[in-house]
Amino acid sequence: MSAGADTSEFDRKLLHFQEQSDARLATMRDAARAMFGEATGFMIGVNGSLARREYTSGSDVDLFFLVVDGDLAKAKEAQDRFRQKLQEIGVKMPALGGVFEEPLAADEMLNTIGGNDDTNTYITRRMLFLLEGEWIFNQPKFEEARKALIAKYVEDGLDDKKICLFLLNDIIRYWRTICVDYEYKIAGGVKAKAVRLIKLRFSRMLLYFAGVVAVGQTQGLPYEEKRAVLDTLLATPPIERLRSVIGDKSQTSLRLYAEFLDALDDTETRKQLELLGDDGLSTMAYAALSEKARAFKDSLFQILVTELGTGHPVIKALLL
Repeated sequence: MSAGADTSEFDRKLLHFQEQSDARLATMRDAARAMFGEATGFMIGVNGSLARREYTSGSDVDLFFLVVDGDLAKAKEAQDRFRQKLQEIGVKMPALGGVFEEPLAADEMLNTIGGNDDTNTYITRRMLFLLEGEWIFNQPKFEEARKALIAKYVEDGLDDKKICLFLLNDIIRYWRTICVDYEYKIAGGVKAKAVRLIKLRFSRMLLYFAGVVAVGQTQGLPYEEKRAVLDTLLATPPIERLRSVIGDKSQTSLRLYAEFLDALDDTETRKQLELLGDDGLSTMAYAALSEKARAFKDSLFQILVTELGTGHPVIKALLL
């Protein structure tokens, strides 16, 4: 197959998953509008594969509620009703008990960056909101919250020459947190290791990388423009963010990523990866994807050193 045909094929795959995601988002937005009308006290968003436009046949929906002006208890009641409605129309919901189970006051994302109160739950919700979050209901408030969070990271008067180090450090911290948490979550051998590790090495890594790339685009800009660039890039799904910033030199990475998504969309492959404990690690599916994950990591590294360059302040900040 020629290079041109290969590019066309992986683009077709990525477009397929994007279209699946857009259709699911439209269904959920319609359901929210019908249920909540003109309510303004809360916003609804999603994270995960749906928000990233990578929705596959095995994906569930990571729903979250952020309260703008209202009662958390009432928001929880609205969230429970909406979850039930989504299940009725065929949307697969994750198991209860995760970091998104309870509604959160939107202001808490701004007021708990660092310090003893910034638990894994807070950094996870904050970073996923910023790096991959997508609106379902109350789009104006959702976009307003993203701008406010970016402004928190990019202070007034930040020197043109400086990168957005506050934000970059939090992105790095989040990436290292989920890497460490992987070991915690698979301890004891009762959970599926293979699917978690493959997702860590593909989707989580791309999320981290696309955040780093976004920060890299703010060098040499006044602080207002830094904020505007981040707002535009972080509102763009990671795949398209990488493509828009890196261009054709992202093709190797995106081809491998498309193969990862295609594998997750395959029932038999997913069945092998979801075997409990170490069993999934000895499957052919895991072996094939693990090899591709190494190539994916190498391709991202090449982008860093060739596109940003070893002298770029973002690269220096990653190392020191």
